[in-house]
Amino acid sequence: MLRCVCGSHPNMLNLPTSHGMYIKGQPLMNVADSKVDDNISTFGVCEARDKPCEPEVHMEWVNGKPDLLVEGKPALLSCSYVNCVHHENGIIYVEDDGQK
Repeated sequence: MLRCVCGSHPNMLNLPTSHGMYIKGQPLMNVADSKVDDNISTFGVCEARDKPCEPEVHMEWVNGKPDLLVEGKPALLSCSYVNCVHHENGIIYVEDDGQK
């Protein structure tokens, strides 16, 4: 589950095609899985802009796990985040990694 600090609602982190690596039955993602529409959806209303959320991300996730590579890129961690360019405080982060 993802959340944007400027968004009114959380949303799921999507992985359209598995990288073929799993932990506890959950597919591993990498820091390059940061594409809007493919991996990152909208977060309701953008409170910073007072209109529907339209995330725009031009970076890979920060704080990947460099010693665990998934298709050559660091694995995504629960402490990973990206920035939305629409607001300086538009941080999108992993709220729940689903691995209990």
